[in-house]
Amino acid sequence: MVFSSLSFLVVFLPVLCILYFIVPKNRNNIRQYILLIFSLIFYGSGEPKYIFLIVACIGLSWILSKYVEKHAVWALVLSVLINIVPLIVTKYSGFIIKNIGLLAGHADISLPTIVMPIGISFYTFQVLTYIVDLFNGKIVRQKNPLLFTLYIMFFPQLIAGPIVKYEEIAESLKNPDVSPENIKYGAGRFIIGLGKKVLLANQAGFIASSILQCSMDSVNTGMAWLCVVAYTVQIYFDFSGYSEMAIGLGSIFGFHFPENFKDPYISTSVAEFWRRWHITLGRFFREYVYIPLGGNRVSTLRWMGNIFVVWALTGLWHGASWNFVIWGLYYGILITIERLLGLNKKIPKPIGWIFTLVIVMVGWAIFMLDQVPIREIGAFIGKLFFINGHASSPVTVSSLRLWSDMPFLAVGIFASTPLWVWLRGKISSSEKMTGTAANVVSDIIMIGIFFFSMIFLMGGTYNPFIYFRF
Repeated sequence: MVFSSLSFLVVFLPVLCILYFIVPKNRNNIRQYILLIFSLIFYGSGEPKYIFLIVACIGLSWILSKYVEKHAVWALVLSVLINIVPLIVTKYSGFIIKNIGLLAGHADISLPTIVMPIGISFYTFQVLTYIVDLFNGKIVRQKNPLLFTLYIMFFPQLIAGPIVKYEEIAESLKNPDVSPENIKYGAGRFIIGLGKKVLLANQAGFIASSILQCSMDSVNTGMAWLCVVAYTVQIYFDFSGYSEMAIGLGSIFGFHFPENFKDPYISTSVAEFWRRWHITLGRFFREYVYIPLGGNRVSTLRWMGNIFVVWALTGLWHGASWNFVIWGLYYGILITIERLLGLNKKIPKPIGWIFTLVIVMVGWAIFMLDQVPIREIGAFIGKLFFINGHASSPVTVSSLRLWSDMPFLAVGIFASTPLWVWLRGKISSSEKMTGTAANVVSDIIMIGIFFFSMIFLMGGTYNPFIYFRF
């Protein structure tokens, strides 16, 4: 089940809200049970056979947390292994076996068929933040197993983040901040996220997938760029929309989640882009990998090694495929060069923005081609830069019947630019946008976004979620 499904919007969420809000505020223990039961239903609707796995990892982690809090190294190591091993086995075992076979000269080795549990990359990292912070004395152990389980399994952030640290919602677990203001704010954030996902990401994604399904020989430079631009819009509004829906749902139920995106496509450097994109993942690798390795308080050579370790792991986190490793190292190289040469200080911001945007789009070209051989990735990128960019019988927008989706792509492009961010800031700071009239206009816009999103969901069949498989 995903947030942008009719089953979630029409059945799951309304029933949960009714049951949750009819409970008096002074009976938070009942509300906690309701949230946990519905979180189990939410996860079980997609992966019923893996409920035992996540519950077992949570249970064992809670038992061991008593010893982790006392700084027992064996408990820390065992807790980490209990959570990391299932991730490695389900997500990376096939990739590891395949590459060992290739090194041994057995290219035709049979691979085990293992279905990766939904959201395992996200909830594993969330458990790890708790374990490490507890060991380091940054947080106090949660002695209530119900609240600890709810922290990990709370459905808004369970399968796609944000990666929430325990200290950020520890108080809300006991006393959720339920108020009319938070409910209205959360509903607004949820609707905006839903609109991003359904009205923009899905339409842009249909363009990208339609081109990717064509033979590489039939794709010319123009269509290759259209594919990359569409995917760039899709992955941003797909993931940021889902994160926004998660933040909105959290607010509705009295929880405050950290932001996960801050207009990443307005960045004027690669480093800035990664401070704005998937913020909680970047925070995890910075606090739990990069800084423990020494961060930038080491020699230049060791610092470069730290950067490459972090970015190789970042690539692998996204998937068990060499294109993800290449994608991660691609950013590691670029950030290293940018830092050593001080390019973010030397290049004028308009040029830096264009340069960064091109770099990011080329990166997405590497990222999206995870089902093809490495040489085909190189051939596709070559097409972007007019290397064998012609096609004898090229596919076109008309032949793929994509014209109806192009206006949505145009809106997505505009909504990603610095111009939109500037305009949005002007509108929000305008004195005319305050008061009753402004609130009415805002409510009408929200109702319109929700209405059209529902229409598109009822009439469409293309509704993927890219990060669902990570």
